This record gives sequence, C-alpha cells and structure tokens, in this order.
Amino acid sequence: MDVVAVCNGLEVQIELSSRRFMGLKARRRALAGRTGCGVCGVEQLNDIGKPVQPLPFTQSFDLANLDQALAHLNDFQPVGRLTGCTHAAAWVRLTGELAGGFEDVGRHVALDKLLGRRAEVGEGWQHGAALVSSRASYEMVQKAAMCGVEILFAVSAATTLAVEVAERCNLTLVGFCKPGRATVYTHPQRLIAG
Repeated sequence: MDVVAVCNGLEVQIELSSRRFMGLKARRRALAGRTGCGVCGVEQLNDIGKPVQPLPFTQSFDLANLDQALAHLNDFQPVGRLTGCTHAAAWVRLTGELAGGFEDVGRHVALDKLLGRRAEVGEGWQHGAALVSSRASYEMVQKAAMCGVEILFAVSAATTLAVEVAERCNLTLVGFCKPGRATVYTHPQRLIAG
C-alpha cells in the first residue's frame, strides 16, 4: 500500500494478489444507479467530477435578503423539525422570499429534488439562488452549476474541492450562512453587501 500525493489530495494505491483481486471482483455488484456523493466506486481521485461549462454572470443577490431566506428554510423541513435528521434545499428569489423547497434525509437528494423542480417550473425560478441546510460538497456545486444555478448558499462549510469546482465553473459559493453573516468563497461580484 502506498499513499501518493496528487493534485487534488492524497490517493491510496493498493496492490492485490491475483487471488484476492478475483475474490473482490466476484463480490462486485452491478448497480443501476446511485445517489450520494459520487465518490463511491471511483478508483482514482482525478476521475471524480465532470467537466462543467463556466457559468455566465447574469445574477446578483443582495445579502441583506439572505436573513429572510434563512428564517424560513425550516418551513420546508416538517420531519426535520420533529426529528432533527433531515436536510433542506430551497430556491431563494432575489427578494429573499423562498419560492419552494424540499426535505430529505440525504442532502444530495434534497438538492436533486430542488434542481428537478426548478427545471420543471422554469418561470419564477430562474432568478435567485439555491440554499441548502448542509455543507456544500463538490458534487453539490457541480450539480448546481450543471443546472445553471449561479449562486449557492450553504448553512455549513464548503469543502476544499467544492471551492475549487465553484471557482472553475464561475459559481458564487457562500458558506456558514447565519443571520447577519456569511463566508463568501468564490466570485463575490454577484453579491451586493446589504
């Protein structure tokens, strides 16, 4: 086993005997699809992620309106209010009003539901930003960018890889969103200091 530094982090390289490799190969399952982070089953760190076209700069958001959105994010978490075990993703209009949102145990699935609804509805959901109740991971940034979302707000932190992907695809990524404060990671030119 070797740990090798690569441009995106560390990669663990393991050499298996032929007998052990055949045993592993026999246990592999073919899956029709999967949800989650996108890292499971990837053999090399450089293989994660998909190429994303850089986003245009057509949106701007007044950070003074973020507090209103944060105050109502819980409205889309009825199960979460009872159990504390769900995530939410919501579409924030430029006024700070939430156009709609979704709840799920999985943060990725909550965002998938939101992006699907945004694509389905179209009008009224084009201008604004996505807000998630979780951290922002690279695959969430990637999904948002691939769907044309220019601004992603996260209640918690953004991963290093998420920041790198957001920088490359021109997505404005903001984390640690709390009333009266937020950490802007990338492309602050879309934001108006409220």
